[in-house]
Amino acid sequence: MVINHQKMKLFFAFFFMNSTEEHTAKAMDYINLLHASGMYEKQTAKIIPFRSIDIFENAVSAGTGNFLVDGPKETVRIDESILPEDTTFGVRISGDSMEPEFHDGQIAWVLQQESVANGEIGIFALNGEAYIKKLQNDKDGIFLISLNEKYAPIKVSENDRLDIFGKVLGKSDASAITGHCR
Repeated sequence: MVINHQKMKLFFAFFFMNSTEEHTAKAMDYINLLHASGMYEKQTAKIIPFRSIDIFENAVSAGTGNFLVDGPKETVRIDESILPEDTTFGVRISGDSMEPEFHDGQIAWVLQQESVANGEIGIFALNGEAYIKKLQNDKDGIFLISLNEKYAPIKVSENDRLDIFGKVLGKSDASAITGHCR
């Protein structure tokens, strides 16, 4: 019979809950016997590095535009392995205009910066409405481009206010994040 980790936890709980020196000594003797007999499967712990990160609750639009600035945010502790390097914050995606790359309900991971290079995907606010879009800057002007071809490019005129929140580094399904948060 092999003693598994769960049985050992119960054993520890029983003996150390009402611990006296005599009980502790008996428990340690039993543990030593288990190790010596080979009946106990030694367990090793893997340390998972967690990091705190803000996820803005007001979704950025992969469609017609949602407001992001000064919106509510949730700070979560998340397994670093699912975050792209240099991630500053996350935003929830709403809509289908960035399909097939980004989908409704996903989290976009963003590096906060004041500029985005031509052709990069970023988080923008155009006249107060937040978007996840690809930036296009050419001889015809500045455009926010959807990856889904059923959406027309959004032209940024001289009278518009365009704010840049940062460059999108990657994405995660919201369901994957719930299992990695604490």
